Amino acid sequence: MRALFTLTFGLLLAFHVGWHAGRPATSSTAEARRSDTHAYRYEQVWRSAVRLVRVDYGFPVRDRDPEIGFVLFDYVDQGRSYPGSLELVRGTESRREIVRVTINIPAMPSYIERMVLDRLTRKLREEYGSPLPPPPEPEPVAEDDDEDEDEEDEDE
Repeated sequence: MRALFTLTFGLLLAFHVGWHAGRPATSSTAEARRSDTHAYRYEQVWRSAVRLVRVDYGFPVRDRDPEIGFVLFDYVDQGRSYPGSLELVRGTESRREIVRVTINIPAMPSYIERMVLDRLTRKLREEYGSPLPPPPEPEPVAEDDDEDEDEEDEDE
């Protein structure tokens, strides 16, 4: 009886592992989205991202809109196409312009998304150099000086 249980369990386990290995990605990978933040101007990041997808990788671009900040493309791997998207969102951090880039290729492992984002980072550095540091903190305006000037204006 024990041998029959072991054999049955082994077959079920083998079927389960084989079935998961051969099937396409599920919702657990569909939720995998990767993001990076870049301290470059939006226009620079947009141009580099589109060129990376279309020219460097050679992926077909299905739709894009620079105003809204998205690129829909087909990630091609071993002759098969998988839908993917890039989203660019403007922001400000430490008083400088930043752009958050989010990539989503649901059918592919998350390391593919990381690879594309890393290549975009390298491309931005190669094309535009290091990002500019944040501007220096503005010097606080002394309130006492303003009051003295107002009094002098009234005396005249």
